[in-house]
Amino acid sequence: MTSAFKKPEARRYLIRLALAMAVYLGSLYAAEVLIEDGGLSGWPAYALAALPGLSFAAVFWIFARLVVEERDEFQRLLYVRQGMVATGLALTAAAVWGFLETYLPVGHVEAFWWPTIWCFGLGVGALYNRVTMGTVGDCA
Repeated sequence: MTSAFKKPEARRYLIRLALAMAVYLGSLYAAEVLIEDGGLSGWPAYALAALPGLSFAAVFWIFARLVVEERDEFQRLLYVRQGMVATGLALTAAAVWGFLETYLPVGHVEAFWWPTIWCFGLGVGALYNRVTMGTVGDCA
């Protein structure tokens, strides 16, 4: 275990993230089996279909909690910068692709890919921090 993960806020972040991703993967698998293959319908199908998205939405709350709970102001700055880069990339990609879909014959991109791009953007934000600030921070 590195020193970064000895910090209580980093441990809480990792535990929360692991739990959210376990719910995400489990509910995604259940939706595939029960709705796609098993023909589940009605309100249980709607609830189950929403669960992967809600568990993925928890990732944003988990990241925000990391920022709020971080005691080191410089680390907090790095996390905020990562989040801003990630948000800018994801929203720009969604907006540009939305206009491409509106005006040109391009393929549709399912909406669940935009938060995935946000997560990728956290990595881009960490690289941006490395280039501009000399470090990626503790939980990059």
